[in-house]
Amino acid sequence: MIKLITLDFDGTTANTMPTLEQIAVRLMTNHYSLEKAEAVEKYRMTTGLPFEQQIELLFPEEEQNQTVIAQFEKEKIERIFDLPLFPDAKETINYLQNHNFLVAISSSTFQATIEEYCRLKGLEVDQILGYAKGFEKGKDHFDFLMKKFNLTPEEIIYVGDSLKDCERAQGSNILFIAKIGMFSKEQFDSISESKLAIYSLSELKDLVWTLND
Repeated sequence: MIKLITLDFDGTTANTMPTLEQIAVRLMTNHYSLEKAEAVEKYRMTTGLPFEQQIELLFPEEEQNQTVIAQFEKEKIERIFDLPLFPDAKETINYLQNHNFLVAISSSTFQATIEEYCRLKGLEVDQILGYAKGFEKGKDHFDFLMKKFNLTPEEIIYVGDSLKDCERAQGSNILFIAKIGMFSKEQFDSISESKLAIYSLSELKDLVWTLND
C-alpha cells in the first residue's frame, strides 16, 4: 500500500526547468564550444543530477568547470524564487495530505533553496530533502525517508520528470511515475519498469487509489 508520495522539485513540482535549461545552455555554449542543439541534448540527458555532477560528467576535468558551476548556481538563486509552482501542485499536495498520504520533495537542488521557495509559495509538505555532498536524490533520500517514516520501498512512489529520476528510483526498488514534459512517454517507457506516467500532478489524485486498490 502506498503511504508516501515523493515528488521531484524542478520540472515536477515547480515550473523551473525552462529557465534553468536556458541558463545552462547559454553557459555551455559560451564555455565549451557547443552548438545550442548539442548543449540542450547534453543538459537534458543529465537532468536529475546536481548541476555540478552534470558538468563533471559531460566535461571531465575541464578547467572552466568550477566557473560554470558557480555562475549557474548564482543565476539560479537569483531567479528561482520568481518562478511559479505548477498550477495544480498545491491543490494536489493538499488533497493527498488530507487523505492521509505523506508527501515529500526529493531534489538535486540545494535544500535551503527548496525550503525558502516553499516558504515563499506557501507550500507545505511532510519532508523536504535537497542535495548535499554525500546526501543526494536516490538511495540517500529514500533511505532517510524509510527510516524517518518507518516505511518499506513498496510503500513509496517517486514522481519525476527526468530519465535520471527513473533510474534512481528503480535503483532503490521504488515505484516510479514519470511526469511528461521534458521527456516523452515513449522515452520514459524505454527504461521505465512501471510504464506509469502523468501529464499533470492532479492525475495523482486518482492514480494513488488505483495503485492501492
